[in-house]
Amino acid sequence: MDQERAFLFSRKFLYLVGILSILFITGMGVWFYQASQPKEVQFVVNGEVKSILTKAKTVGEFLDEQSIDLDAHDKLSPSTEEKIRKGIHIAYTDQWQVTLTIANKAQTVVTNKKTVGEILAEQKVSLGKWDKVFPAENEEVSANGKIKVNRIEKKMVEKEKSIPFNEVKRTDYLLTKGSKKVVQEGKNGKALLRYQVVYENGEEVSKELTETKVVAPAQDRVVRVGALVTVSRSGADFTARKVLENVTLTAYGPNGDPENAITASGRVATAGRSIAVDPNVIPMGNWVYIEGYGYRRAEDTGSAIKGNKIDIYFSEDQDAVHFGRKKASKVYVIGPTKP
Repeated sequence: MDQERAFLFSRKFLYLVGILSILFITGMGVWFYQASQPKEVQFVVNGEVKSILTKAKTVGEFLDEQSIDLDAHDKLSPSTEEKIRKGIHIAYTDQWQVTLTIANKAQTVVTNKKTVGEILAEQKVSLGKWDKVFPAENEEVSANGKIKVNRIEKKMVEKEKSIPFNEVKRTDYLLTKGSKKVVQEGKNGKALLRYQVVYENGEEVSKELTETKVVAPAQDRVVRVGALVTVSRSGADFTARKVLENVTLTAYGPNGDPENAITASGRVATAGRSIAVDPNVIPMGNWVYIEGYGYRRAEDTGSAIKGNKIDIYFSEDQDAVHFGRKKASKVYVIGPTKP
């Protein structure tokens, strides 16, 4: 009886072991089958999502399948050691170094942006109205490329400038020749100059004057210069307001008509006294001393008498013709009073 029971128990045990073995083998087969089948992976490359079937066991093997070589600047999540499972998300961002120089200050940035404008936006670099960018914003930059931003600033700058005074000389016939008298001191003025100054990276590169405003005008220095010359002639001393050199002397007469002897001043022309002059050179009514001919008075004018020319009156036409044209060495202009 005991042997029969033992036999039955043994049969049941072997039957159970057989069933478990079959289940184990079947499970392992299913597992090996499933493990050998490709798994769907959500691969995010630089923000772009792709669904890819892979037989890779790890993320590192998956990247090898995709011919992707990681470098120190690239981003990856999860790590290369992570096991591949169905539906896993793998995020990969390809990045590289770019040298960014702003206002002569260089820095190295890591980016996956391609154009200059995108890289500047990523680095939060804003450009001013006048700033210069090299290369242009729409151009692409490769790994280890260079971007340069020159900061340009324009400012209006004001500067004061001194305006030097002028010296004005005025002839004074009450002062002897060679003497001077200051009647008004000079004073410098002041002007405000406005410049548009352009700075590049903090250094001045150009400067343009845009406006000049006189704040305080300069005051001239006024000096009176003596013109009186003391002369001794014919036993008398006199002072001359003006000395004329190389004066041309001509003669005129009444032309046979005594009415022609009435001068421009209204006086009757008198020989030995009356002369015709250019009033701009010798004022009417002034006495002069003509070297070699003595004192004469400016009483008449003539259309041909211009500049350093004097016409001497003779009462006889023949005397005037005989006189002709002569050069006087000097003529002294004395004034309205005869010495």
